[in-house]
Amino acid sequence: MKRLLSSVVCAVILLSTLSTHSVLANESANKSHVVESGGQYEKRGYILEVINEVDNPAINPIISDFVELYFDVYPKLLTKYSDPKTATKKVILKFDPTYDGVAYADDGMIVVSSKWILNHPWDLGLFTHELTHIVQAYPRYDNETGWITEGIADYVRYVYGPHHEDWKFREPKETDNYNSGYGETARFLLWIEQNKNNKVVEILNKQMQQNTYHINVFKEITGQSVEDLWAEYIKNPYVKIKYKIKSE
Repeated sequence: MKRLLSSVVCAVILLSTLSTHSVLANESANKSHVVESGGQYEKRGYILEVINEVDNPAINPIISDFVELYFDVYPKLLTKYSDPKTATKKVILKFDPTYDGVAYADDGMIVVSSKWILNHPWDLGLFTHELTHIVQAYPRYDNETGWITEGIADYVRYVYGPHHEDWKFREPKETDNYNSGYGETARFLLWIEQNKNNKVVEILNKQMQQNTYHINVFKEITGQSVEDLWAEYIKNPYVKIKYKIKSE
């Protein structure tokens, strides 16, 4: 009788343990998957709210691609480049049929031209660029700093992708300068990283967030002025570049 009662107790304990493990496993699975509710997506504390003003079913797979990219890239950007005082784990993504540009970021919201993305569905990297602006949260954007802001955003787009054949860095032209911004500046920063100081982007990003940036920082971290760095870059602009391009 004691042996029978012992067996029953063990069985109850075993079932209880299995049930607890099952609940924990389900909770873990829920936390590791994206949960969608009324256009709001959440995973592990990160939230993406999607506002779709486009009456075209072709936008639906594009939205899915953006959602997937957000949860893959944004946590990495926060970890690498954010200021803990200003970092946000919620982003609003709006597809706007009235916007004539490509995309822009402002105060936690990213607006994407639906016309542009429907005609260029491969251009998912623009989302990485704009997410970088959310993470940057620089207090200044003017003639002295705008080129760094956009250059770092395109640098981050290159580092984290996604890549596509129609978006690549090009070698500098005579009409370019270090402060051209976007891809031109991004490639220059990559060259500095590979040849002078591999922390250049992290240093610039931190100074921009703290509003302590000055053009002399380039000489402080490389021993050369930005003008001299650019002159050397123009003479030999080779950089190691690797794109991860998926076959169509």
